[in-house]
Amino acid sequence: MPRLCYTSYKQLSISLIVILIGVSLVGCAQRRQPRLSSPSSAVNYISMQPEKKTGVIPIPEKLPCFRRYQDEISYLKQLLAEKDELIRSQNVRELDQAQVLQETASEVSRTKSKLHRLATQPEAASKIAEVEVAMDTLKQAMLDESDIPLQSLAQRLLDAATVAYRQKDYSNAMNYAAQSRELIDMTSNSARKLQESQHTTVIFKTPIALFTTRADNLRAGPSDHAKVRGLLAKGTSLTAIAYHSDWLRVQTEDGRFGWIQNTQVDVRISIPDFQD
Repeated sequence: MPRLCYTSYKQLSISLIVILIGVSLVGCAQRRQPRLSSPSSAVNYISMQPEKKTGVIPIPEKLPCFRRYQDEISYLKQLLAEKDELIRSQNVRELDQAQVLQETASEVSRTKSKLHRLATQPEAASKIAEVEVAMDTLKQAMLDESDIPLQSLAQRLLDAATVAYRQKDYSNAMNYAAQSRELIDMTSNSARKLQESQHTTVIFKTPIALFTTRADNLRAGPSDHAKVRGLLAKGTSLTAIAYHSDWLRVQTEDGRFGWIQNTQVDVRISIPDFQD
């Protein structure tokens, strides 16, 4: 009986020692930090650490420039569409204005032709006298060198009106006198060369018969940079219906409309025995 008690006590002591050694080993293992033998183990170790509440540094987006460029491209596309629409509407307005100009000039031409055919001797004499006064006033004015050819054309038309009157052709007398007055008014209109008046087109009350003095381009607008609609050969007959600065809006005998500089034309006079 005493031997059995001794044996049980010995086994119990050994068990307690084993338990104490195990607890000590576990505590040491928990206090020791693992070695970071490789980058992967370092990552694993960091992932095992508790998350600190000091705040997370945000990772910047990788595509801020792309988004900014996308916005800028969208804005430029919208701006381009607006400009295209503005150009289209402007072209429509120009076409409408050209149509109105042609219709107005045609109506004026028909009305003036009727009046001139019915002209009497007193009416022709009065008209010629009126234009002579305007010509004298123009000659006393200081003109630009570019206006001298216009004055010369106006004088030739006035001379033709005088010759027609002497021949008792009162219709042509009235017609040439009226054309002369149109060129006199154009020459004396100093505002037509001002920058703020460059967009103004003035319709002739009486269309002017002309012909080209040399080959030149018929342009879509009153500018050297305007689109060329065709080539006018020397001696091409034209009818001027309006002017814009130093450009004349003309119609050809085959129905084409366009612009030509006033220095490239001469007046067309069809009076027997008329000399320049």
